[in-house]
Amino acid sequence: MKFLNKILIIFAVAFGTSLMFSQKVTTQEIQKPSEGKSLVYFLRTGAGSLLNFRIYDNDKFLGALSGFKYMVYECEPGKHMFWAASENRDYVEADLEPNGVYVINAEGQMGAFIASVGLIPLNPNEFRDKRTFYQVVKMGKRQDYTPQTADKTENIQKGLERYKDLKANKAAKIKFLDPSWKFENADKPEKTK
Repeated sequence: MKFLNKILIIFAVAFGTSLMFSQKVTTQEIQKPSEGKSLVYFLRTGAGSLLNFRIYDNDKFLGALSGFKYMVYECEPGKHMFWAASENRDYVEADLEPNGVYVINAEGQMGAFIASVGLIPLNPNEFRDKRTFYQVVKMGKRQDYTPQTADKTENIQKGLERYKDLKANKAAKIKFLDPSWKFENADKPEKTK
């Protein structure tokens, strides 16, 4: 009888554990910024998953993202110019509000020799953008920003010169992150009919 009880207990624990892990995650909390600060999530999706995309805030190197990862960066609110470098450089201007959480996708795209990067600000009102954020937070690896010691002076100089050229020519290539595009969570989005 004791043997049968042990078998039933093992079966119940195994069944309960499998039931618990089979539940679909539909709600996901995200980190909130410290009071008065802004928080930016940089996602890494798309082609060239083994390739690092170097992420910058104006003249500050934030780090490199590869694979299916995301970086969380807390900063002062206000004007920022985020950019990423790979085979190319891509730029996003932002005017961040205090206590806001924003998301920018560093999407790998097919390049001439290696994957190029496209920085895409995500809008929490768009199903596709919410789904991308949900999937990366759910399955991706988190990478917190830590001050970098690598000397990126030459890369930064070239990147800022390219940005100035684009600005002088009023190029449409520079994207803008709307200050109202604040994310509250990384919940699984539902399609509205």
